[in-house]
Amino acid sequence: ARRIYWPLSVCLLNPIVIFVLIKKTFMSADCKYAFVTHHVVLICFDIYNGLLYQMYPLAPIPVFICTGLLCTENVSPRLLLTILAFWTTTMCVPYLFIMTRMHQKMLFEESPFKLSIRAQLGVFLALVSTLLGNLVGFAVWSGESPEKTRILNSLNVVWVRAVSQNYLVLGEGPGDVGDFKYELILLGASILINFSYYVFITYHAVFKLGSQMKKSSFPSIAQSKTRDAQLRFVYSLTIQACLTAVFFITPLALLFIALLVDLSFIPIVLMGIARPIFLVGQ
Repeated sequence: ARRIYWPLSVCLLNPIVIFVLIKKTFMSADCKYAFVTHHVVLICFDIYNGLLYQMYPLAPIPVFICTGLLCTENVSPRLLLTILAFWTTTMCVPYLFIMTRMHQKMLFEESPFKLSIRAQLGVFLALVSTLLGNLVGFAVWSGESPEKTRILNSLNVVWVRAVSQNYLVLGEGPGDVGDFKYELILLGASILINFSYYVFITYHAVFKLGSQMKKSSFPSIAQSKTRDAQLRFVYSLTIQACLTAVFFITPLALLFIALLVDLSFIPIVLMGIARPIFLVGQ
């Protein structure tokens, strides 16, 4: 699926969206450029995740294998995973900026949530720091297990030698990921913080501000249309957030559970069925 999707995304879908954003939309310059940046980063992510580095976990065994142009025996699997973390977190940065700015633009002047530009920047940088902290976590806590050779020679894993020459082994067996557990905790905390912020401002914009806008009388029709357009835009971002929760956060949470909990008691047949389903969710 990745081999089919990434060329379409890189050569067709994202370029069309970027063109429409630049030529056909009338949103404010800051949000427009942030959206363009977001889609440029998406192109970079799809090239990396679709062509250069395709990572596959072998949960419950703490092994990650990869295929792609960079997945050779001589390339550090820790470096490849850290680069993937970089592109993943970078995708979120312009999105957080857009949501923060759109929420502030929709607020009435007397709202207690109305922030100065400096305060908005402070909130934005605080959220971004929780994301970028994961880069340090991936770089520091994704070291190779001393049991790598033994695990790769076990019957459950030896077959992957025909698939890839690049393996990252994190722990000593099912339910053990070594020091990587600290990164999983950090990643879980950063997702909780940022998604909670996202849910709050989305709820506030859609339900609270939406109801206020319906009750308020605007001084001009143009201002009313502007507010309606902003609200529709937030609606679309809300749908995107729901899709993110279903197709990104949920599989990630399942991966956390599979890595941190010893699931070796599950029959091999069921585990064999679960792995393809999980990979489709990725």
